[in-house]
Amino acid sequence: MEHLKNSTQQIESYRRILLSLYPEVKQITENIPTYNPEYPFIADIPAQIIAHLCKNDTQKITQAIQGYIHFCDTFKQKQIEFVRNKVYAYQDFAQVNAEVYQNKAYMTQIYYPALLFSYLFSSNYFEILRIFLQIFIPLTQQKQGKTCEIGIGHGLLSSLLLKNNPHLQGIGIDISPVAREVTDQVSQFLGLSPIPVRIEDATQAISQKENAVMICAEVLEHLPNPEKLLQSIYAALDEGGLLFLTASINMESVDHLYLFQSDEEVVSMVEGTGFKVLERRVAFLTAQNYRNDERLQQRLMKRRNPCTSVLILSK
Repeated sequence: MEHLKNSTQQIESYRRILLSLYPEVKQITENIPTYNPEYPFIADIPAQIIAHLCKNDTQKITQAIQGYIHFCDTFKQKQIEFVRNKVYAYQDFAQVNAEVYQNKAYMTQIYYPALLFSYLFSSNYFEILRIFLQIFIPLTQQKQGKTCEIGIGHGLLSSLLLKNNPHLQGIGIDISPVAREVTDQVSQFLGLSPIPVRIEDATQAISQKENAVMICAEVLEHLPNPEKLLQSIYAALDEGGLLFLTASINMESVDHLYLFQSDEEVVSMVEGTGFKVLERRVAFLTAQNYRNDERLQQRLMKRRNPCTSVLILSK
């Protein structure tokens, strides 16, 4: 309990810095822990990892929070344009790849800090991590063999999976060279051997086959043709294998290309590929207490509130 108390204090210190610089997120950052009793347990590891990556240096933590604010502010402006135009601003993957994924400074200073802080302060990302830890990882306990994460990014999800199941051997695939460096730091912090990260385009081919478990979180919307990637994942997964999959819905960003307008569209695409849906949830980006309120969830979806489809699938 002392450890969790320290972690809570750490998160509160992050929140104070964030609100001093960006007070408009006050309501959502305060409501997430209020509405989710598991918050201290779910947020604990990303909070520790942020401190580790920043070497527990207040100045570096503040810089990382500024990166998160930059990302949030860009999202806000792009979301306003999306609501007006009903289309995402970018259509060209090559342009996004050059400007975002191959941009080391942007990935290091803004993109990855933003994703990690999102687990603490963005309601949809918190819900993604909660479902991954509380539902998906227990389902994988009887699995052994190979696991592969497409778009491994900072490596948090793969590291948590491997830490909880030593019978799995994992690799990651990512198009950004920065992913390898950050994943190394995260996996080693959690007491694991470095997870091998292959810098390659998974839409062309997935180099590791016969996976018992796979992860593909927040990737589909980044592609002009996500169905092609789903087909490759299906081919790379063992019969009976498990896939943790998420996809953004009605949510603009610096690198979103494919517009899903509902979770039904995501489910239709994955079922059309051949997957069986085991769990289906929607994680909304909102300050409202939607988690156990189906009517509110329906209203939010009808209003095209930005959200994330969270699916656990089997082959």
